[in-house]
Amino acid sequence: MKTRKVAEITIGVLYAIGAIHQAFFVLPDSTEFYVAMADQAWLAPAATFVEEFLVPNSVAVTILVAAFEATLAIAILLRGAMVRPALIAGGVFSIVGALTGSPAETVGYALLAGIHFWLASIHTSADPRTDHAA
Repeated sequence: MKTRKVAEITIGVLYAIGAIHQAFFVLPDSTEFYVAMADQAWLAPAATFVEEFLVPNSVAVTILVAAFEATLAIAILLRGAMVRPALIAGGVFSIVGALTGSPAETVGYALLAGIHFWLASIHTSADPRTDHAA
């Protein structure tokens, strides 16, 4: 279905933008970024996790997040066999965002995770001759 493919490509483009944002905007101030994340996290265990594990390793974490988002973008935008696994990985990534975010981010990331998992569940094949997903 074209709507599904457009949604998947949109998510791929968003991951590409996210990777660029991480590399050029978050990385230079990564410590401050993660301190702010800890401050706005509304779940106490998430705030503690961010403070104790992400803040001290903020540069490495930011580089890994940028690489992860770039990998998801490439996997989704190439429209090959890795689209479904990339959508599942993105859904898990969105759950982490939901758990470490503010209340509004929790809702947004939870919805995004649901979209990822829904798209993954209806994704059948990159071959248009055999792709009959609803």
